[in-house]
Amino acid sequence: MGNALEEVRTIMKHSEIDRAVAALAELPEASRNLLGPIRSDEHLEFALNAEEQMGHLIGGDARHPLAAVYATLIQHIAEYEAEAYPTPASKPGDMLDFLMDQQGVQQQELATRLGVNQSTVSRLIHGRVAYTTDLIKQLAEIFKVPPTVFLG
Repeated sequence: MGNALEEVRTIMKHSEIDRAVAALAELPEASRNLLGPIRSDEHLEFALNAEEQMGHLIGGDARHPLAAVYATLIQHIAEYEAEAYPTPASKPGDMLDFLMDQQGVQQQELATRLGVNQSTVSRLIHGRVAYTTDLIKQLAEIFKVPPTVFLG
């Protein structure tokens, strides 16, 4: 009896898969373009517009019927952008200077928070002091960024 039940379940799964595949085949080309990898800047522009519209429609609801498609689209956008427009690595000092500027942190304030003098912060920015593991952890915590941003 157990084997017969398993057979029925297998048939039902295959039937569901057949219906899903048939439904995908019937989708308009524009809809299918949202499901696969992005292959050009034109396709990227289309995907970005679709992502924006879907984002408004879904509104952060992870149970929305399009949530998985939305997540896949975001992943494909990120993958294409990483390959087509790679971000060059930056020196740790350049990243520190950028984060300080963005977050309005002065050298003296950072020095106080790190427990060093202001000249040490200046030397960090200009690449004259090595970034230790402990220092990287402190900076990552202060600026709320992953430690890897200081690895260049």
